Amino acid sequence: MKKVLIAATMLASLTACTPKLVEKLPYYKLPVIQGVPLEPKSVLAIQAGMTREQVQLYIGAPLLRPSFRDTQWDYNYEVLRGGKVKESRNLTVYFQGNVVSRVEGSALDYAREQIAQQNQPQQEKKSWFKFNK
Repeated sequence: MKKVLIAATMLASLTACTPKLVEKLPYYKLPVIQGVPLEPKSVLAIQAGMTREQVQLYIGAPLLRPSFRDTQWDYNYEVLRGGKVKESRNLTVYFQGNVVSRVEGSALDYAREQIAQQNQPQQEKKSWFKFNK
């Protein structure tokens, strides 16, 4: 009995040291948010003809400004969980002089979807518990 107990203890202590076993254990990983979070209404408000100052008032300072060209501002947003990208959006604002010429990026599609969802009437959730009205 003593030999079996010693062998089981040694086996358990050896398996505790393996990295593959540790990787499989469930633990909470904090989400890492990188970039500028963009509000859907603010993103959709950016239109051609706006000045740089107006753009900055709506969505803030850009994350990336090219050193040699000042014709575009890039806004990037990522949420990482467990080392994997869960959300990723980008927005690029192009300028001619001091005025917006065009806007493009995945943040526009996301903003349109969010606004459309907000405008849809909310459906009542069915419950097993009935209230008397």
